[in-house]
Amino acid sequence: MRTVEAMCRLLGFVSHTETTIPDALGHDFEEFTALSAGLHGDGWGFSGERRGQRTLTVAAESAHTSRDYDAVLRGSRVTSGIAHLRAATLDLPVSEANTHPFVHGDLSFAHNGSIREIASIEPLIDADLRAGIRGDTDSERYLLALVSEFRRASVVDAIRTVVSRLGEVAEEASLNALLLTPDELIIVADDASKAPDFLGADYYELAYRVGADFTAVASSGWQRDGWQRVPERSILTIDRRTQHVTVHELDTVLTSAA
Repeated sequence: MRTVEAMCRLLGFVSHTETTIPDALGHDFEEFTALSAGLHGDGWGFSGERRGQRTLTVAAESAHTSRDYDAVLRGSRVTSGIAHLRAATLDLPVSEANTHPFVHGDLSFAHNGSIREIASIEPLIDADLRAGIRGDTDSERYLLALVSEFRRASVVDAIRTVVSRLGEVAEEASLNALLLTPDELIIVADDASKAPDFLGADYYELAYRVGADFTAVASSGWQRDGWQRVPERSILTIDRRTQHVTVHELDTVLTSAA
């Protein structure tokens, strides 16, 4: 089991038409999958949506060698989805219960980072949600802290609140995340300088690609030609109906990107 903080890889997708992510992204999808042959081989997961139906498949095995991974991703025609390649951190078990994405109701969530002080997240979670925690990860708790705050604020303001509170209780926590809601694909982009030196300065960089019928966002790890970098310390929202992209700072709305 790894003790290094290698974290995970994220891929998010929204489309005007039903398609598979491999068909839409082509070479970029192959490059993303290849990352599971190295550090990111401790599990894979995919949550997709089509005609209002949300699906979830997770496996505690490398996507690189998994026959199910290829079958699921190439066989799932979706209008939105999140894929995740796991690198287990903090000595947490490699298990399906600890494998992203996590789904709560009509929300799908994946996290790229590590919050060492896992117990410090739980006070941010409403008691009824805390009782339903299934796994060991900081990431599942991060999602439930967000769900708790969504009950009291708009999605963007809730993210700002949770990120701020986690910053107060957790040292050097990286909070990159993807959140798929019925209306939006939301990207939380933290400070890229939080990456451990051995992983490279661009490890936490996120970028998005606007196609003719789709928009995708992904972690780093390959030469992403034609992709635009997501600004650090921002929240990027993609409207699933219009694919309009808006970038928010953690405190104020920054700009409209598309």
